[in-house]
Amino acid sequence: MARPLTRRRIDSQLIEGKISASIWKLAFPMMISGALQDLFSMVDLYFVGQLGHIEVAALSMAGTVVSILVMIVQGIAIGTTALVAHSIGEKNYDRADAILGQSFLLSTVGSLVMIALAGGTLPFILRLFGASGEVLFYAQAYLEITFFGSSTIFFFVVINQALRGTGDAKTPLYALVIANLINIFLDPLLIMGYGPFSRLGVSGSAAATIFSRGVGLIFLLIHLFFGHSTIRLELKHLKPSPVLMRRILSIGSFASLQVFIREISFVFLMRLVSSFGAVTLAAYGIGSRLRMAIMVPGFGFSNAASVLVGQNLGAEQPERAHRSAWQTLLYYEMIAIPLAVVFIAFAPSLVGFFNDQPEVVAVGASFLRFLGVTFPFLAISLIFGQAMNGAGDTRTPTVINGIGQLAFRIPVAYLLSLVAGLGPIGIWLGINSSDIIQGIGMAWAFQRGGWKKTYARHRDTLRRQTAAASE
Repeated sequence: MARPLTRRRIDSQLIEGKISASIWKLAFPMMISGALQDLFSMVDLYFVGQLGHIEVAALSMAGTVVSILVMIVQGIAIGTTALVAHSIGEKNYDRADAILGQSFLLSTVGSLVMIALAGGTLPFILRLFGASGEVLFYAQAYLEITFFGSSTIFFFVVINQALRGTGDAKTPLYALVIANLINIFLDPLLIMGYGPFSRLGVSGSAAATIFSRGVGLIFLLIHLFFGHSTIRLELKHLKPSPVLMRRILSIGSFASLQVFIREISFVFLMRLVSSFGAVTLAAYGIGSRLRMAIMVPGFGFSNAASVLVGQNLGAEQPERAHRSAWQTLLYYEMIAIPLAVVFIAFAPSLVGFFNDQPEVVAVGASFLRFLGVTFPFLAISLIFGQAMNGAGDTRTPTVINGIGQLAFRIPVAYLLSLVAGLGPIGIWLGINSSDIIQGIGMAWAFQRGGWKKTYARHRDTLRRQTAAASE
């Protein structure tokens, strides 16, 4: 990994240019990336669905276990994004390179943990989630490939997030386009066994995913080594640095906890929804799918807010960081509020597009209308939560998410639906309560400004520990 001879790309627009232009420069490619991520899972589901309901159940069960992998990856990725953004804002490009190198080492450790789990504990883990018989067999086959090939997922996500931290949202998008095209091409060949390929079934979905991510990873590595990237990866950057690793993990551990809280809340909510029968479950599934559709642009805007806040704090411009987050929220609300009106006004038609059974349409329409009321609060939660993550303050959003999803969503949903006898309406009110609490909580915490002090602590600690290590 000799030092590349290509010129390092330096772009100061995020800390010097118009905030509005910077938001769209980051958010638009990230929105497309989010849609492609969603398409990735939908393509897998479509082709596995051709095999039968047992295979679909196995894929769903495996997806629940993959959340463990996502939790670890997300922690490293968010820690990397924040610290790279801080370093780029400071114009400390050498440190940004070093952070990428340490993220590679942490990703290697994470993938080794996944390989160890694949060595013999998967049946035990799957049984904990309720898998048995053919579902367990197919899910285990899927997870063995996924976990053994997890290094491609770790490295792919970490490089993507590091590049986004520099302000480069286009290169990760190109990598996702390449990976998606290959996945779409390989899925039917490996799952169904067309042409010279053996029929691998559910395992084929995992193999296609790992291979396509691997090709996307190669594209990203070529960009790092031979393109005009803002950050570089060289052999010297892979020398372990406990100082940088601690900073990445200090930020990333709470980011991982955010994912864990979300998954725990999802499990409890699914159990409650399932207790009301197939109609409510179908309505909830359709509503959740439509809710995710409106959140896709939100993920683009929230990631843009994260990078803008991180870089402007690094450039010692906290007020510009503050304005960037609020302006990003304004743009997202301009999309979220009209969509909320559409959800409320045309709820039966939207649900009926997916399932025209009258009972499903009625229950699903009520769910969509409740969701529409709290879309503005959901937008606040997404933008300000990620903005604070970008500052390195992952603890505050984690606490607020924990309060909203575990202290309000689940208890309120159970009490109103079962104890008060409101049925599915009680579940929708539980979801509403958590969205409102999280939105108000995130706005209060962001305005309070503790994230600025958290950034300063990370900055001062990193400088002090780096100086001590070099003595």
